[in-house]
Amino acid sequence: MYKMFGFGHVILCYYILGYIWCSSSAWQVTMPRNIKGLLGSCLVIPCSYNYDQYPPKRPDRVVWYQYVSRGYPIVYDNWNRNDVLDIFKGRTDVYTSSHHRTCSLLIDPVTLADHSQKLYPWVDPENVGRGTYRFFDTTVTLEVVGTADPPVIEIFGNTVIGQSVTVQCSVYHTCPTYPPSLRLNIPLRNERLTHSPLSDGRSKTMLTTTLFIEKEYQTVECYVRHHGGRSASASKTLTSQCPISKLTVSSASDEFLEGDQSTVTCTVSYTCYRNIPTLTWNYGNMPASSDTSKLSGGAQWRTVSTLTFTASANDNGRSLICYARFPGGQTKEASVTLRVKRNILNLGWSFTAPATITGLKGSCLIIPCKFSYKNSQPNDLQVMWYLYQKNEYPAVFNQGGSVISKFDGRTSLIGSVVEQNCSLKIERLEMSHNRHRLYPWIDKKSITSYGTIDHTFYDGSTELVVSEHAPEPQLSIIGILRVGEQGTVSCSVRHTCFSAPPTLTLKDLPGIDQNMDTLVSEGIWERKIVRTWTVEEEHQSVSCAVNYPAGQSAEKSIPLNAECSISPLNISSTSDQTQEVNISMRVKTSPEKPVMTPVPEEVDAGSTITVSCSVTHTCSSHPPVFSWSVSHLTSEVSHIMMSRGTWQTTSTITFIVTEGDGVRNLTCNAIFWRNREQAHTVSLNVKGSLMYRFKCSAPVAFSVSFRALIIITLPAVFAVFIWRKRKHTDESLKPPPRPEQRRSLWDRLSRQSFWSRFSRRQDRTANISVAYTKNSSNVTCGAESKPRCPSPKDNRRRPSPFNPENQLFGNF
Repeated sequence: MYKMFGFGHVILCYYILGYIWCSSSAWQVTMPRNIKGLLGSCLVIPCSYNYDQYPPKRPDRVVWYQYVSRGYPIVYDNWNRNDVLDIFKGRTDVYTSSHHRTCSLLIDPVTLADHSQKLYPWVDPENVGRGTYRFFDTTVTLEVVGTADPPVIEIFGNTVIGQSVTVQCSVYHTCPTYPPSLRLNIPLRNERLTHSPLSDGRSKTMLTTTLFIEKEYQTVECYVRHHGGRSASASKTLTSQCPISKLTVSSASDEFLEGDQSTVTCTVSYTCYRNIPTLTWNYGNMPASSDTSKLSGGAQWRTVSTLTFTASANDNGRSLICYARFPGGQTKEASVTLRVKRNILNLGWSFTAPATITGLKGSCLIIPCKFSYKNSQPNDLQVMWYLYQKNEYPAVFNQGGSVISKFDGRTSLIGSVVEQNCSLKIERLEMSHNRHRLYPWIDKKSITSYGTIDHTFYDGSTELVVSEHAPEPQLSIIGILRVGEQGTVSCSVRHTCFSAPPTLTLKDLPGIDQNMDTLVSEGIWERKIVRTWTVEEEHQSVSCAVNYPAGQSAEKSIPLNAECSISPLNISSTSDQTQEVNISMRVKTSPEKPVMTPVPEEVDAGSTITVSCSVTHTCSSHPPVFSWSVSHLTSEVSHIMMSRGTWQTTSTITFIVTEGDGVRNLTCNAIFWRNREQAHTVSLNVKGSLMYRFKCSAPVAFSVSFRALIIITLPAVFAVFIWRKRKHTDESLKPPPRPEQRRSLWDRLSRQSFWSRFSRRQDRTANISVAYTKNSSNVTCGAESKPRCPSPKDNRRRPSPFNPENQLFGNF
């Protein structure tokens, strides 16, 4: 403590923890006595003041001075910046606050000239004089260093591989305005950066993070960089412990089945790879394999030994032990107690049953089952049936015992156990039974006293398939149905309830029925009805209905498509010519050829012929359809009933013989039901094609020339008439001409024109008509009642009439 006197006031100064604290009875100033600054960085000198009396008028006005024996050199003065010392000019600033009463000084950047400088503040120097408080008695001495201090690394927590610790990196400085930056060489997890002022005028910047230890040896490095570019670093090496986890032995099941291979594993985890253990078993005669791997997402390793263990009946109650020996000599062991059950496959008996069986809701169903023993069959055997479920044995049939509710009162055995029959009958099937799997048990001991493999009973079980709807019956025709002959149709359906079979009914046909029941396979029966009757054309279809005792029914229908017998085909013909020739043809059967009625041996081109083609048949619903090889003008089809069950169909056509001398064919084709065809062809000798063409060409040529003459002559006559009329008017005063000169131009033309020639032979004028035959591109022409013939315009497209290969009737 120092005691000072001035202007009637006593001033006391204390030096506490590096700070000078001076006070009078009214004022006090607090700041560090010495402070260190990093070259190139900034420096903040913390300063605060307080007073009880004589408050400043301007509490925010603070001036810093350099301490000298005489005078007041200015380090910072906001009012008189030009008066600031050159070594401090532009590098100083003050942090003031009237509320917090601060007077801190900022120097940025710190230079070597700042070293050993002694400074002090003055609050409101214009109003607070030295008589109130001697500010120059409280000074701070600056120390400039050129090297940054290294950061400090601290680690909190247990350094064990696989666990997390807290890492802190901190640095002390005197530049809180621009604090340094910190960086670690480890991954940052939950990191935090803090800045804290200290009581000695320094500040502390600290980076905190979490480190997950994955290695036995690991180095943590921290880097600091100060304002102005100065940097430093520090490191710390972690040596972590390597823990070893507990050894465990596990298997897929707590029980082992006699003679069945099971997989047993021994597992140990550790954190250091150098601690890889050697794993062994007390059953050294059984195969085992080991595997070591690193666990993902952590710092642990794991070694697993897999033992393929086959239990025997004598192993029950023994221990299965796994041993682990580590490189450092440490050992661990783990064990399990063996529970071995006898295998059902070693019972000495087996059974056979279908894999699946289908039944109808409300009906009954029988699951056929047979069993056998390898050795002698024990006496007093009892058969039980179970519903397949893993690790459970619900009974569906138990003589004198309880069963599950859905099968209660519905199941019974069919056959004799002595005869090795284990068939099960289920009454009144429900949809809740659908997809259930059932299996038998044929042994004196309970099923729970034996061990089973999961799929043992599943593979031998029978799946129930229950349907709500009755299946359609199978309806078929035996042989080929022919009208008037005996026909046979059968209807059948398969079922699983021999005691209450379905009922079959054939409809739409009269006849005699035969019923039969047959065992198709184990548990499947077939009921069939066969009907025989006389086929008639009116019998178009047949239906079969099936009805079950539970009320379900189904029906199916098929068409009969009975065949009809066919009679020979007859063809008759007439011609418009005076000469007729009769041609006889023999008819063959199966299939019969049509018979053509007499037609002329020779016909003239352009003549008209009418032909009829008839056939006798027995199918009025499907009469034959006719087609001809010639385009015809008219066509007519008629049907006549000859007698009961016999009809005659006739096709009559009229056609024109086209030009082309030579032999031509005429064919009639009858198409019966089911596309059975019969055809017959006759030959005609065509003549007179040249004369037919001349008759058709001459009138047409004359008509064309006459029309052209009229078109040319009429305009000339009209012009002469007009000219003569005008001339007569102009020459009315002239004397009349001589008689020989009075003939008009019309008289002269009329004597020498074609008109005079034609006027003398008016009886040769013909009425010309042109027509097209039906279904043909040929043009026919004729004079009054004469036969029509093709136009001469078509001659250039027609073949030569002298070519005997040309067809007379178009495309026959």
